[in-house]
Amino acid sequence: MQELQTQNLQPIKLSQLPESPLVSVLVPNYNYAKYVGETLDSAIRQTYSHYEVIVCDDGSTDQSCEIIEAYLQKDSRIKLIRKPNGGVGSALNTAYQESKGQIICILDADDVWMDNKLYKIVEAFKAEPSSGFAIHNVIPVDANGNVIERKPLLSSMASGWMAISALENGGFIDDLPPASALCFRREVTDCIFPLNEAFVRNADALVRNFALFLSSIVPVKDVLSKYRLHGSNLTFVQSLSADYLEREMNVAEQINLEIKHFLSEFYGPDIATRLTSIKSRQIYCHNRYIVARLKKASKSERREAHQQLINHPQFSWSGVEGWLLKKGEYLPDSVFALCFNQIYGNGWLKRLVKFIRKQRAVGQNSSA
Repeated sequence: MQELQTQNLQPIKLSQLPESPLVSVLVPNYNYAKYVGETLDSAIRQTYSHYEVIVCDDGSTDQSCEIIEAYLQKDSRIKLIRKPNGGVGSALNTAYQESKGQIICILDADDVWMDNKLYKIVEAFKAEPSSGFAIHNVIPVDANGNVIERKPLLSSMASGWMAISALENGGFIDDLPPASALCFRREVTDCIFPLNEAFVRNADALVRNFALFLSSIVPVKDVLSKYRLHGSNLTFVQSLSADYLEREMNVAEQINLEIKHFLSEFYGPDIATRLTSIKSRQIYCHNRYIVARLKKASKSERREAHQQLINHPQFSWSGVEGWLLKKGEYLPDSVFALCFNQIYGNGWLKRLVKFIRKQRAVGQNSSA
C-alpha cells in the first residue's frame, strides 16, 4: 500500500496509458471445475489481444487444475498458480503479485465475458484518462448459462467521483456491478493490495469499496459479462431468510470497519472519522428490521428498528414491500412471517407475479 497521500479526499493522479496497455486478468478459483473452462474460453476469445490471465487456484479438490492446465497448452497468456486454501482475499493477493498489467480486471471463475469486454474497457480508460475505475453492466444467467432475465442487472450505473457519497453511506454506494465487471488502473490497485486475507469470501468488495475513495468511475453501459447465479449467490434472487440477512449485515459491518482502517492509513484519521456507520444505511436498516421481526426480538428492539427504517430519509420501498415494511409492525408474528414469505420468499404469490410478468414479456415480444 502506498504511503499516506493527503489529508484531502481527492482522486489520485494517473499516468498516461501506452497505446496498447497490458491488461492483467485475475481469476481466483476454488472448486469451479464445472465452469472454469467456459470462463477461460471467454478470456481467450477477447478481441483485444494484449493481456495476461493469472489463475490462482485456492486449493481446489475437484478437477479444476487439470482443466486449467489444458488451457496453458492452448494459450501462453494464461498462467496458473497453485496454493493451499486460504480464501478469495489470499487468492487475489497471490494473483496480483504476479501481474504486470497497467490495467487490472477481475474475472470470477464461474462468470463469462463477452468477446469485446477488454477492448471496451481499454477504450473507456483512454477516453477518460483521469478515471482509474471502470465498470460495465452484466446479465444474470443460471448454473447452465441460461439467461435468467433479459434486462441487465443494473438499471443505472455509478459514475464520476463518488467518494463523498460513499463517505456518507458507510463506505458503500448503489449501482455497482459484481466482481467480474470491475476494472482498474494499476495506480489504483497498488493503493489497495494486499487485501486483508481474513476476508475469505468477500474480498472483491474491499477492492470495489476502497477504489471509490481513490478514483472517479467511468461506466460502460454495455453488457460485457454474464453473471452466473448458482448455489449461495442465488439465495438473494430466489428467497430471503433471517439467517441470510443477518450474515449480510455482519459482512457489511466488517467491510465498514475495513474501509475505516483503509481511510485512516491512506488519508489520515480526519477523513476516517467522517465515515458514517453502516448501521445508518437504508438497506442495513431494512435488514435489521426484518431480522428483528422474523426472529421475534423484543417489542422495544422491533419498535426501534421499525422507526429507524420507516423514518429513513432514503426510504424507497413501495407497493406490497412498502406496505409490509410500514404497516407490518401491527401484524402478529405468524401473519408477518406469512406475508414476508409471499413477498420476499418463494411463496405462491411471488411465483404468480413472476408468471404474469413472464407472460406479458412473451406477449410483447410476439407482437413486436
